[in-house]
Amino acid sequence: MMAVGIIALLTGRKRLPCIALAAVAMAANVSLAAEPLRVFLPSADTPNPAVLLVPGCSGFVARNGINHYEERARELQAAGYVAVFVDYLGPRQLTDCGGGRNVSQPEVAADILAAARWIKQQPYVAADKIFAIGWSYGGGGVLAALTAMPPGEPLLTRAVTYYPDCRGAMPWSATGVTTLMLMGALDAVAIPALCERVIKGVSPNILRSVLYPNARHGFDMRSLPERGEFGRIGYNADAAKTSWTAVLEFLR
Repeated sequence: MMAVGIIALLTGRKRLPCIALAAVAMAANVSLAAEPLRVFLPSADTPNPAVLLVPGCSGFVARNGINHYEERARELQAAGYVAVFVDYLGPRQLTDCGGGRNVSQPEVAADILAAARWIKQQPYVAADKIFAIGWSYGGGGVLAALTAMPPGEPLLTRAVTYYPDCRGAMPWSATGVTTLMLMGALDAVAIPALCERVIKGVSPNILRSVLYPNARHGFDMRSLPERGEFGRIGYNADAAKTSWTAVLEFLR
């Protein structure tokens, strides 16, 4: 139902011409008016690759005055990517995923695939270069989206998951998509061992996993202290820098 709802919201109102719509987004530097997908457009007027950003359980919120997702979106925008926020909480009037009780991974996956279908049709996007980056619960949603992708030309061609929630995650059979999985060895929230079924079930030519030593859950988020919430989460500057460099190289 959510996937259908997103498409209806995107297409159900009177649309501005594509050029004008893009101009609105560029001028505001943030969004497509009041629609549920927030889009960051690069300055280049040629079709650009698009990156769907899928947040963790708390959504696109700032911590300690820093919004990690805003920072990443603007970096991608500056690098020539169309960055798209996939908000699976706001349209459901939720403030968190409730550990999967409020919104399920299949629902998140459906939202991701709906967003991919929509952005793929936009004139400012290179339709064969739709990528996704998911964090924590959103990373689990990206894995679920790969499993749920219909046969044929893949909706997503590259995917990145930061410390994904692998509970219930399954290997996928979709071809034409490569994935980078980034995990922290000290992660006690999204336990890396739970991802073994996926790692072992997908060809290493399709899925590459990296385990960062001394890294906890949220290791790339500079808004976090080095050890917070009883040592369960924490920022690791080295792992953050190294992993983001790997992501940018992977997306090229």
